[in-house]
Amino acid sequence: MNFNSAVIDRLAVHVVGNKVSDTKAVLTEHPLMLRDEWADVLKTYFTNPFLKPAGFERFHHASSLGYNTCYGIITKLFAGEMDFHAGSIELANWLFDQSNSHFIKKGEFFVACFKDVIVEGENVDCIGLFKSETKDKFIKVDTSGNELSVQVEEGMYINKLDKGALVFNRDKEDGYRVLSLDNTNKGSEARYWVNDFLGLQPAADDFHNTGTVMDMARLFITKTLPDEFEVSKVNKADYLNRSVEYFRTQDQYREEEFVQEVFRHPEVVESFDRFRDQYTRENDLELGQEFDISRNAVKKKYAGMRSVLKLDKNFHVYIHGDTRLIENGYDEASGKKFYKLYYDTEL
Repeated sequence: MNFNSAVIDRLAVHVVGNKVSDTKAVLTEHPLMLRDEWADVLKTYFTNPFLKPAGFERFHHASSLGYNTCYGIITKLFAGEMDFHAGSIELANWLFDQSNSHFIKKGEFFVACFKDVIVEGENVDCIGLFKSETKDKFIKVDTSGNELSVQVEEGMYINKLDKGALVFNRDKEDGYRVLSLDNTNKGSEARYWVNDFLGLQPAADDFHNTGTVMDMARLFITKTLPDEFEVSKVNKADYLNRSVEYFRTQDQYREEEFVQEVFRHPEVVESFDRFRDQYTRENDLELGQEFDISRNAVKKKYAGMRSVLKLDKNFHVYIHGDTRLIENGYDEASGKKFYKLYYDTEL
């Protein structure tokens, strides 16, 4: 994804709070007239938070995609079937209707139309939805002759976007390609932006599939496996390392190949198969038996797959190699457990 040549073609802003504290959204009558000196600052504010690798999402509705309100409005905007500012007002009202908690803060709601965005080598239009809820204090110094005056004002910190979504005009029939973020609300309040307002679910692409299988393997190894089998922490580290190594060295995921290389023992393979079936059913997931492995997803998930032995409060031992070089024992003289590590060279 590349916004280097992208420009903000149109921009609207409204103020949206919550239905508990406010009677309605504050709606403007006209779009903003963009000044040249604002354009790059606003583009940075809106798009920089999305530059880190992340999985695409898509608009979704349990009954039919056409019932997703944001999808319907944005489809009309992309097609030129709705006036841009009128569409921004409909989106602001829909956001207000979904803001049902007093914990949801009032803030500026921006709707932006971007031109010339590059996504996977293709030039596409993009509609951005952004909400700024937190304000930072900043010091403004004015100069008049030889005199200086200092004022403390409030505004938006351009390096921290509170809420946002970028909708790319691709894959319309599948709910578009969407990126979203929410840096403010946690718990149930966070769901109103992604679930209630936008109505998103992960897109079934390689990034999503790779991350899902890595998460699934980690949960099985760390939670389910110890309940069903007698495994030491070193054994768990070995399983985690083999999982990571598979995704780091292979270009394509093949389910049968993966479970045999990582879990090896028939009874463990059978246990993982049961766990996978339950996990995908409970999370309403559809995972293919083969897909290309996403390097960005592996990089993102790698830290969570690292094997660490935490020994009292004194030592953290990171295991990312041959677990046969680690021995566990008990010293009767001291009454303490120990690990013995074998190595050739101290680096």
